Amino acid sequence: MKKNYNYCRKKIRLPQADGSTKTKDIYAHSEEELRFKIRQAQAQAEKEIEKALNPTFEMVADEWTEAHETEVGYYTMNGYKAPIKNLKEEFGNRLIKEITSIDIQRFINELGKKGYAKHTISLRKIVASLIFDYAILKDLVKINPVTVVKIPKNAPVTTRELPPDNEIEKVKQSVDATFGLFPYLILYTGCRRGEALALTYEDIDFNKNTISVNKVVVFENGAPKIHHRAKSKSGIRIVPLLIPLKNVLDQNKSGYIFNIDGQLPTLSQYNMLWNKYRKETNVTLSPHPLRHAFATICYDAGIETKDASKILGHSKIELTLNVYTHIRESRTQETANKLNNFVSGIS
Repeated sequence: MKKNYNYCRKKIRLPQADGSTKTKDIYAHSEEELRFKIRQAQAQAEKEIEKALNPTFEMVADEWTEAHETEVGYYTMNGYKAPIKNLKEEFGNRLIKEITSIDIQRFINELGKKGYAKHTISLRKIVASLIFDYAILKDLVKINPVTVVKIPKNAPVTTRELPPDNEIEKVKQSVDATFGLFPYLILYTGCRRGEALALTYEDIDFNKNTISVNKVVVFENGAPKIHHRAKSKSGIRIVPLLIPLKNVLDQNKSGYIFNIDGQLPTLSQYNMLWNKYRKETNVTLSPHPLRHAFATICYDAGIETKDASKILGHSKIELTLNVYTHIRESRTQETANKLNNFVSGIS
């Protein structure tokens, strides 16, 4: 025997956080149940509006991360992971509109007391500022409380020595060695390792003397995987093709500049090539100091911080300022050492 099901149904419009309304069909077995479900739906809608208008720091941070990672490169977002984690641990459950400059300054000061390096603390401040800028854009807060926050003066500075001149000279003289073009290219472009590996001859405009850095190689379980940059000003950057590099590149080639039988090298193949290069040339540097050497070239050439930041692909100009400051301080110390050696009669 077929059962008869009697349903009550009503179409209601529920308010949304953006001021619009959304239609929802409510079904029930009785009028009483229908009224109950309507009240439930309305209460849930009000709760969602309250949550959207008064989100926690964690909610905004997650939304910002999702929006931001499509605009910037792999290395930038990867560098943001630890700062985001620290910030969410500290402020996650608090309403973002209730977080004050004093709260953030206290957090920054605590990092200093724990012995965090100045660069590490600065990066957390940068990420916090970006999240609050996003909150301002979403009209969730009126001001950015990070603006007035200061980095502790006694925060330890991570000393990263400038590459020795003799090592840089070896790189310049060893472009024809096994894999010698790789460090040579980083020296004259400032590319990160994965960015250099991802470059193709098609990325180079030999007429305009520019290089488009638009993708990066990431090793996943040793296998190379290409991550393409977002097609935006912050996602793709243009690096000048300097004459020393242009002179050693073959303008008639195509495909990946660094390849094995046309394919990107695996991590083990890359390590093999790099170790062979170091053995042939006695170069002891890793790729990253060569990027630092390129920053030094920019500094010595008088390139403004803002322009150098774009070339180096720094997400915030503060990072470039830190590099330039380090170069200047290293030079000052080097000069002092020379003077001390001279007056002490040390040759």
